[in-house]
Amino acid sequence: MRLPFTLTILCLTIAATLCLTATASADVVSGRVLDANDKPILTGSFTAKDAKGTTTVFKTDKTGNFSVYLDPGMFMVSNAADPTVEGVIESYPQPRQQDVHLKKKAGK
Repeated sequence: MRLPFTLTILCLTIAATLCLTATASADVVSGRVLDANDKPILTGSFTAKDAKGTTTVFKTDKTGNFSVYLDPGMFMVSNAADPTVEGVIESYPQPRQQDVHLKKKAGK
């Protein structure tokens, strides 16, 4: 009678493992937001927008550092104070340190 119980436990363990690896959850991305001259943008307000159009607002502190929770994926970052610049954040399902380098948008 042990074989069916052990087999059931094994199947449940495999199923749980597959579900956990298939589900990517948000995690923190932190770093600095830098202007076109690679200088930190202090106490700024920014929006990170994913491919689906979902936006997340975040701010930098008085030294230009930020920390934001994002779902895994690529995000376009815009500056509330200067809509002519943009940058990119790439988020993963684990914490990531990444600076955002804002550049002039094409054609601006």
